[in-house]
Amino acid sequence: MSDNRQAGDMYDVAILGSGLGGAALAAILARQGQRVIMLEKGAHPRFAIGEAMLPQSSMLLWILGERFGVPEIQHLSKSESIREHVSAACGVKRTIGFMYHEEGKRQDLAKSHLLVPPVTPLVSESHLFRAEVDQYMVDAAVRYGTTYRDRIDVTGLEIGEDEVVLRSAEGEEFHARFLVDGTGYKSLLAHTLNLREEPTRLRTQSRSIFTHMTGVRPYDATLRDDEHLHLRSQWHEGTLHHIFDGGWFWVIPFNNQEGAENPLCSVGLTLDMTKYPDRGLPAEEEFREIVGRHPSIAAHFEGATAVRPWVATGRLQYSATQVAGDRWFLLAHAAGFVDALYSRGLVSTFETIHGLVGPLLKMLADDDFRAERLAYPARLQEAILEANDNMVRCSYQAFGHYPLWNAWVRLWLVSTLFGDLRLFRACLKYLETKDAGYFEQLEKDPLPRQFPPGVNPPEEMVAAGEAFLAAVDAGELTADEAAQRIFGMLAAAPLPPVHVWGDPTQTHVDFTQERLVRFIGWGKTEAPPILRDRMFDFDVSVLGGPPPGAPAPQEELAGALA
Repeated sequence: MSDNRQAGDMYDVAILGSGLGGAALAAILARQGQRVIMLEKGAHPRFAIGEAMLPQSSMLLWILGERFGVPEIQHLSKSESIREHVSAACGVKRTIGFMYHEEGKRQDLAKSHLLVPPVTPLVSESHLFRAEVDQYMVDAAVRYGTTYRDRIDVTGLEIGEDEVVLRSAEGEEFHARFLVDGTGYKSLLAHTLNLREEPTRLRTQSRSIFTHMTGVRPYDATLRDDEHLHLRSQWHEGTLHHIFDGGWFWVIPFNNQEGAENPLCSVGLTLDMTKYPDRGLPAEEEFREIVGRHPSIAAHFEGATAVRPWVATGRLQYSATQVAGDRWFLLAHAAGFVDALYSRGLVSTFETIHGLVGPLLKMLADDDFRAERLAYPARLQEAILEANDNMVRCSYQAFGHYPLWNAWVRLWLVSTLFGDLRLFRACLKYLETKDAGYFEQLEKDPLPRQFPPGVNPPEEMVAAGEAFLAAVDAGELTADEAAQRIFGMLAAAPLPPVHVWGDPTQTHVDFTQERLVRFIGWGKTEAPPILRDRMFDFDVSVLGGPPPGAPAPQEELAGALA
């Protein structure tokens, strides 16, 4: 380490990578008065995936922006504010759709699931055109005082007792009290410290092929007149997943709203490597071959063309033996990755940032950078990774048998619904009291899959479903028997009356205002006490009433929200 530098050369935090997560963290830290440097090997604007939001990712952005005083982050939590403040190149996400396909057959609409989430004035979901969104967040970080350097190839690092030193291929040195690596699998920090877990403990085995395309028709335009759903929103208005035995496609349009200025659509194919091992085919050839096996998917992509080079990955899953140490932290995809199924990547990133900022600010204030002070965000990030792995691995297993998939996707929905509610409750309690302590309390919740027995019934249902699928693997149950047991469990469970959970023929959930009223009313009066007392102690009226045009009568809504 060199000592021939001025005191001003020392940064509080150095961040490797300027993706959405790293740039958001830089903006937060700089807004809190920390001296931050963010180093990027490439340059913006640039292509990136991780484009589909969920209610949880939107609420986490709202919370981060509100808690740490960064309105630029909060602007990403709602499609209207994205269009106003960020970019007109992003799409909307009013639905989450799953279409189940069988080779050689037209898709059977009875084997599909469309979720239309509730509309609230707080947040909404979007399809983020990352080239412009990431640039926007980097610019915000710079405005708050972050030093940003792009086209800097950091090739060496040294972690000492008093500082971290980063060295570029061009011979520059950068000094900081703490290092966050927000890159990806090729993380310099992970490889320098030999942190990659070989083999990974993650059990999902999948690979992807993806690009951006033009000319992708709305899926609704490929349907017959008798195949359209009479719901508030349709397939093209959100993220569509084409599911088949051995894999799934994602379709994320950026041109699915009025006045859209971006003709592109993000398209990807992810394959279970146990059923589709890499045969060495060119990426587009393999993509087109698998598309051609499924007539309805072929109709969806007819005439579509790629506008950038195809990307083909090896196995997606990787992990780290350790994600935090003295003076360093591996953030999000630098630590590990599972699969893009269910769009959990952004949720995981933002939840980890929310858990990291508080302890990191205290470390900086105390000038004490011992790894144990980052125990919570480290455990949180690893628990999220393993929970995602369990959910995705079981989903691939369920893909092979429609009745089992029809049952399993409902467990995912139950888990997601209560995950949304956890954050929604924190936002409403904050709006009611203006006490940011409700955001801090999120960090006191048990980690995923670590709730005591009886405290989190939805989580216990998912664990029971995993046990049924394990029994199928062991030859102790047939796939049909496992599906029947999951449906039986759903039918008997105390779940909100917004869906006929145990009826295999009821596959769509249009979470209308009336259903939202019913859900909240159930939570406040009929839900098990452990859920009612922990998750429904809020006053929804702080949102200012239902959105314009909501169909529920005012008096019914007022009674339910009292």
